[in-house]
Amino acid sequence: SVVDLTGEIYTGMWNYEPPFPDVTVRPLPAVPWVETQVYCDIFDGLHSQTGTYLETPAHLLGDASYPLGAVGVEQLVYRRVSVLQLDGFSIDAPNRAPITRAALAACNVPIQPGDAVLVSCNWGKNWKDERYLSASPYFTADAIDWVLEQKPFLLGSDVPRWENLDRPEGFFPTFYAADILLLAPCINLEKLPVHGFLTALPLRVDTTCCAPCRAVFTDE
Repeated sequence: SVVDLTGEIYTGMWNYEPPFPDVTVRPLPAVPWVETQVYCDIFDGLHSQTGTYLETPAHLLGDASYPLGAVGVEQLVYRRVSVLQLDGFSIDAPNRAPITRAALAACNVPIQPGDAVLVSCNWGKNWKDERYLSASPYFTADAIDWVLEQKPFLLGSDVPRWENLDRPEGFFPTFYAADILLLAPCINLEKLPVHGFLTALPLRVDTTCCAPCRAVFTDE
C-alpha cells in the first residue's frame, strides 16, 4: 500500500509569519505566442518551507553545511522508516503541548541506525485549521536528545513548529550538528504501521537548504 504524507498547497494555506510570503495559486494569463488556449498556474509566494519540505543542517549552519542538492536521490528513496505514534494532543488544548523523551521511548519501536524516524501526534488532520501552526505541539530538548541517540538519517513529524518560541528548548544546534535531515510537516502519519519505507523527493533546487517535497510511505 501507498500513503501520501504530503500536505496540500493552496491559496490561503497556513504559513509561517513574515517575512515568509503568503502563498497564492493563480491562473497564468493568456499566452499570446500560441494559437490555442492553454492552462497553467503561477505559484506566488512559494518558498523553501512551503507545505511539506525536506531540510538539511544548512538551514541553521549555512555554508558550513551542505545544500539539499548534495543529498543523493538514492538516499531518499525507499528509506527504512520507524513510526512513533503518540496520543493525547488536541488542537483545543489551552497551551501548546510538549513532545517528551518519555513519550517517544514508551512507543517501544525498534529503531535501526540510519532509519527515517517519523513522530505522529495525529496533527495532520488539522492542516486546514486556522490554529494548525499556533497550537502545534513542540519537541523538548530531551526528546530530541533521545532521537539523536537512535542515530537516524532523518527525523520527520506532522507538527509544523518544533520549537517552543515562548520558552525555547534550544535543541536545533545540537540536532543539526548531528547531521540529520528534517522532514515536516506531514499528514496521515497516524495511518502508518510501525515500519515501512519512506520516499521523500524535494524540488531540485540544488543551492537551497530546503525545498517542498512529495513524501510517501510504502509497506514494501
